[in-house]
Amino acid sequence: MQILKKICCFFILLFFIGPYPCLSEEILPQRIISLAPSITREVYALGSDALLVGVTYYRPKYALSKEIVGTLTELNIEKIVMLKPTLVLASKGCNQEKDVYKLKSLGMHVKVFDEGETFEGICNSFIELGVLLGKEQRAKKLVDNVVKQVNLIQNSIKSRAGKRIFWQVSSNPIITINNNTFASEFIRLAGCTNIFGNMPNGYPHVNIEEVISRNPDVIVIVADMEGVSSSPANLWRGFAHIEAVKKASVFIIHPDNVCQPTPLMFLEGYKTIITLLYPGVI
Repeated sequence: MQILKKICCFFILLFFIGPYPCLSEEILPQRIISLAPSITREVYALGSDALLVGVTYYRPKYALSKEIVGTLTELNIEKIVMLKPTLVLASKGCNQEKDVYKLKSLGMHVKVFDEGETFEGICNSFIELGVLLGKEQRAKKLVDNVVKQVNLIQNSIKSRAGKRIFWQVSSNPIITINNNTFASEFIRLAGCTNIFGNMPNGYPHVNIEEVISRNPDVIVIVADMEGVSSSPANLWRGFAHIEAVKKASVFIIHPDNVCQPTPLMFLEGYKTIITLLYPGVI
């Protein structure tokens, strides 16, 4: 009698679990909302864009058809709830803690990624996202390819003399970066020195006199989000005694080239910087 009961229980169990997917399939998200432009790019890079049901207002052109759930600083919580995501992807560098807390308090599964201020950290976060989306092997393959290309470029510039760089992210006030920022990785991997690298603040305010005294070989200006224009360079044209000005090494780049912490965008940004610093290498 006991054996018969066990057999009956076994078949009843099979009946209930049979139609359902295995655990690894069941935990994969089916409806994703991305709260950072860089994460949106990564979801597309992994080939999981069909799962995206919502993105922020600032997003790549190929994501224009997706539902908008607000901006980086002002999310539309009601819209997010309405879209019924099974996974919300956020970034410490882009999203506010209060918004993340609110979404979690509503019972949503929110994954918050680190800011990604090193090349290694960016690659690790991308692989972590790949694991979440069931695309680990694709993520690892993409990262391996990016790392190989970065290494090849580094090997090609080994014999080149490093340059002293002033990286400007704002003209009024003048704001630069220290060594603990995403953009500083471009400088480091180019074999160069950030003239304000040792400043304690990530994005310190500096003045013209400080820049003059440190006399950079190159000035890189990240233009405003409104678009690239020549106006930011006007600030330095009257200082011909600065080495960068003297040698016409004041360059303007668009923020999209160097402000998207994803492996693929890092590679593109790195190539842009190398082309400016070492013409002919790429």
